Amino acid sequence: MSNDTSSFAIGIEFDSVLRAISKQIYETPHAFLRENVQNAIDAVRIQALRDGKDVGDPEYVVDVHVDSKRVSVHDNGIGMSRKDLQEYFWTIGSSGKRGDEAKEAGCVGMFGIGGFANFGVCDRLVVTSKDSSSTTGTETSLSAEEIRQAGITIPKVTIVDSNNVNPRGTLVKGEVKTSPNVEELKTYLRDFVRYVPIDVRFNGECISRGKFEALEDQDNLVQIGGSTRKWESGDAVVLGRLWEDRGHTLVASVEELVWRGVRTSMRGRLRFEAGPIDAFKRGFKLCATQVPTSIGVSGRLDCDLFVPTAGRDSLDSETMGLLGQLVTLLEEVAVDVVLESPDRIAQHTRIFRYINRRGLIDKMKNVTVRFADGTEATLGDVRRQANVGGVSVFYGTARKQALSQVMQAQGHIVVQLSADRHRQAAERGYLEQYCRGKAFDGVVDCIEVYDNLTTFERVFLSEVERNIMRSYEIRDFDLVAGKLTEDIPSFVKEKGGKGRVEVIVDIRHAEVTKLKDLGLNDLVYSLISIFCREYIGPALRKWSPRFFGDGALNLELFARRRSELWVLVKDDIGVVRKGGQRQVVTKKDVAVLNVTNQEATEVDAKNPPRLLLIVDEDARTSLSGYYIKLPSWAFDAYGDLVPDCDTRGVVWTGNRITFVASDGVSAQFQYDIRLDEIVGIDVDGMLRAEGALELDRSPQSLFGGLYFPIPAKLTNFLVPSDAEEIRLDLHCEWVDMRSRQLWEAAMSG
Repeated sequence: MSNDTSSFAIGIEFDSVLRAISKQIYETPHAFLRENVQNAIDAVRIQALRDGKDVGDPEYVVDVHVDSKRVSVHDNGIGMSRKDLQEYFWTIGSSGKRGDEAKEAGCVGMFGIGGFANFGVCDRLVVTSKDSSSTTGTETSLSAEEIRQAGITIPKVTIVDSNNVNPRGTLVKGEVKTSPNVEELKTYLRDFVRYVPIDVRFNGECISRGKFEALEDQDNLVQIGGSTRKWESGDAVVLGRLWEDRGHTLVASVEELVWRGVRTSMRGRLRFEAGPIDAFKRGFKLCATQVPTSIGVSGRLDCDLFVPTAGRDSLDSETMGLLGQLVTLLEEVAVDVVLESPDRIAQHTRIFRYINRRGLIDKMKNVTVRFADGTEATLGDVRRQANVGGVSVFYGTARKQALSQVMQAQGHIVVQLSADRHRQAAERGYLEQYCRGKAFDGVVDCIEVYDNLTTFERVFLSEVERNIMRSYEIRDFDLVAGKLTEDIPSFVKEKGGKGRVEVIVDIRHAEVTKLKDLGLNDLVYSLISIFCREYIGPALRKWSPRFFGDGALNLELFARRRSELWVLVKDDIGVVRKGGQRQVVTKKDVAVLNVTNQEATEVDAKNPPRLLLIVDEDARTSLSGYYIKLPSWAFDAYGDLVPDCDTRGVVWTGNRITFVASDGVSAQFQYDIRLDEIVGIDVDGMLRAEGALELDRSPQSLFGGLYFPIPAKLTNFLVPSDAEEIRLDLHCEWVDMRSRQLWEAAMSG
C-alpha cells in the first residue's frame, strides 16, 4: 500500500450521479425506446453508407419487441466490437458518431450519454453486439443492483462472448421496472419513425416507411405565383413555393435551403396558422417546437442542420436560431401575399398585429371595412374616393351608429372601426395617413372628469396605478378618471411634449363596472391587471424601458437585473439540461373559486393550490375552467413578464404538454410539463399524440402566483380524478430568437 498522504482519489456516488443523468433522458419507457431505436437507425444508416446502398434497402431492419417485462431493440447495422462497447456505449460522455462518416450518413445521436442512462427505466440491461471485423460477438450486462452495490466505486460491466447477432448488429434488451402500455408505446414510437425509410418493426408490425410529403392534400391547394421562388434574408436563402387552400389559408412548401452560403437539404411545409413545428432529420422526428410569430406558423421541416438537445425534447440554440430566421422570412412573404386579397385577409385575422409592429399600414388597401349604412368596401376604395375632393372621411365605433348614419347621409364616408383592437389600430392608422380621416369628435379626449368616486372606483384606479408602475416601470404619468369621446374604456397620450404620459380611464365604462359585483378579491385584482395589459399596455410600451420599439420584451435587460434568478444556457449542444421539479398532484390539490357566490376553497397563502377550478355559473367573466399554477421558482423569475405576452397557446407531443407565451416578435416563454403517459387527443376523429391549441382564456394572477388556463381537451391529463395521482415534471425557460439565447429559472429546493 502506498504511504503517499499528499493526495487521494476522488470518490463518486455512482448511483446518485446515474439518477441525475437519467432523470431527463430515459426516465420513462417512452424515451428509453425512442433513444435506443434512434441509435439503431443511426447504426443502419452508417452501414448502408459503407455498403454503398440505399438506406431503404429491405435488407436493413430495426426490430422492436415489447412485452410486460422487457423491451428489446435489434438492428443489423454496423455493430460494435468489444472495445467499441466499452468506449462508447458504456462510457459516459463518449460517442462514436461525431465523425465525418456519421455526419454524411445523417446520424442524429452525438451526445455520448451512454448505456447508463437506460437505468432510469431498467433494472437490468443486456447489450449484445458484433461488428463485421470481429469473429465473435460480445454480450455486456449490468443491473441496477450491481450499481448500488458498487457504492462510491465505478460498477463493473459483465462481458461474455455471444453469437446472437450474426453476422453483425446490436441487440439491446432492457428489463423494465414497471410494465409498459404496449399500444401506447407503439403510438408514441410511430410518431418518431413513421417517415424513416428503414423498416422499423414493432412486435412484427412495420411502423415506418411513410412518405414524407412536402404537401398533404395537394388536390385542395392552388399554387400562387407559378414556379419555385427564392426568398432571402440574412444568412438564409429558401427555395420553395406558396400555396392557398380552399379556405384561403396559405401554405409554404420548402424545397431547399442555403444557410450561410452552403446548400443543404431541407424539405417540408409550413402552414400559416398557430400550432407546433415538427423538426425531423432524415425522416426521424427530433421534437415538436414553437417559434414566436405574429400570425401563427405550424407544420414540419426535415433538415440535416437540425440538432436536438441531449434530452431530445427540444432543439439546440443554433437550430432554434435557424428556425427563427426561417419562420420570420416566410412570415414576411406570407403577409405580403395575404394583403393582396380581401379573402385571405379575412382568413388571417392575426396579421394586424404584424402590420402594426412592422409599420405596414401602407399595404392595407385590400382590407375590407364596413360603412355606417352596412355596406362594405376596401380601404383602397375609401382612399380613392377621399382623394376625389369634396368628400370627408370619418371613423368611429358601432356604438355611435345613429350619428354615423346621419353623417353618411350628408355625403360623408363614415367607417365603422373593427372591434379587434389590433385591426382597429391599423384601420385608424390607414384612414388618418391616406384618407385624411378624422374621429367623430376630431380626437379622442376626456370630456368629463369624474368626482365623488366610490370605494370600488378608487380601488380600481389604485390597482391601475400600481400596474403601470410595476409592469411598465413608468413613474412620470398622470392618471385621470373620466369619460372619453369615443366611448372607449381608456386612452393614453403624451402630455406637454416632454415625455410625461396622461392615462385616462373611464371607470364607469361597461368594461369596468361589470367587475363591481364580483367584490374586491384576488380574482378582481387579476382581472384589473388584464384590463391594464389589454387596454393600456400597448400604448404604454412606447415609454416603457421593458420593451423595444417593436413591442418585443427586452429579455437581456431582465437577465442582467435578475442574474441570481436567471441562468443563461450559452451552448446547450451536448449538455444534459437541468431537470425540472417533480410534483405529485391529487384531487385535494384542486381549489375551487366560485365567481358567482364569491366563495373559494380555503387557500393557504404560503402554499397556494397547484390546480384551480374557476366556476362562473352566470358567465360574467368567461373564466370558467381549470388552471394550473406556474412553479414558484419560475414565478419568482418570470411571473411579471409572462402576462405581457399576448400570444398564448399550448402544444402537446408524446408525454409533454407545453404552455407557450410569446410577444409575437422574438421572446417566447415555455412552461413544459412532462407526464408518465402519452397525451392522446381526439382530433377530427383520430387519436393524435401531438397538436396545438390557442388559449381562449388569459393567465390569472391569483393567490400570489400565476395560473395558466387548461384547455378542456387536456383536462383529463392534468387534473386528477378522485382516487388518482398524476406525476408532473415541470420545466420553464425563456427563448430569445433575436439574441439566440436561452434562459432557465434558477430553481430552489
